Amino acid sequence: MSFRVMKSFCALVSAFSMIVVGSVSAEAADWGTIKGRILIDGTPAKPGPLDASKDKVCAEKKPVNEVIVVGKDNALVNAVVYLRLSPGKKVEVNPAYDAEMNKAVEIDNNGCAFKPHVTLVRVGQSLDIKNSDPTGHNTNIQAFAFNQTIASNQKVTVKASTASPLPSPVVCNIHPFMKGYILSQNHPYMAATGEDGTFEIKDIPAGKHDFQFWHEAAGYLKDVEFKGGKADRRGRAELTIAAGQTLDLGDIKVKASDLKVK
Repeated sequence: MSFRVMKSFCALVSAFSMIVVGSVSAEAADWGTIKGRILIDGTPAKPGPLDASKDKVCAEKKPVNEVIVVGKDNALVNAVVYLRLSPGKKVEVNPAYDAEMNKAVEIDNNGCAFKPHVTLVRVGQSLDIKNSDPTGHNTNIQAFAFNQTIASNQKVTVKASTASPLPSPVVCNIHPFMKGYILSQNHPYMAATGEDGTFEIKDIPAGKHDFQFWHEAAGYLKDVEFKGGKADRRGRAELTIAAGQTLDLGDIKVKASDLKVK
């Protein structure tokens, strides 16, 4: 085979390889969405008041117990839904999420409470821990081995260092009635329900994935039913994400008796 023929052959092989790689990349770039609404079935126990009387500032702020927050139309606020990975496994992340890695997630000690009550952050992402109160707060995040007092109107920035299988507590050792939660994952596919109980997770790679359903007053949202199936006793469900489609789980009802006031 002459050099010219060989060169033409190699160019043809290279072009074919680029077509194949491009085809595979296009296939891998198929994404879908999951959404739903989490409601309380029945009337849950009412959380007791927080005793903030030992601190004048906190007593004036009157923080409320957020272990169970009932929203619009009996919505369950602060329930968490996220794609669950087995140890050592990875999931492709849509490039649309790249920009968020350069944006810090914020936890604010505000009104003698952690705002937001449930924080979602990716491993490697910056976490700004603020104190907007006129009194010092200690922020203890065991998941990141972070435990530091933050003075009034100050901020400390740390990196989310490790993934957690479940949301982990955030507490203030100075004010023990303060409590929140943080979930860190190696991907962005997680959501917390808002005032209306809805959640939506976009740009999930097409295919079958395990999803976790959780709330602090119940732990695992076990056996909850949704459109087309139900979670198991660990609050997990294998769901199929179709390319270019939205999987609507509809209304997911949590029994009020499963929500325990702590």
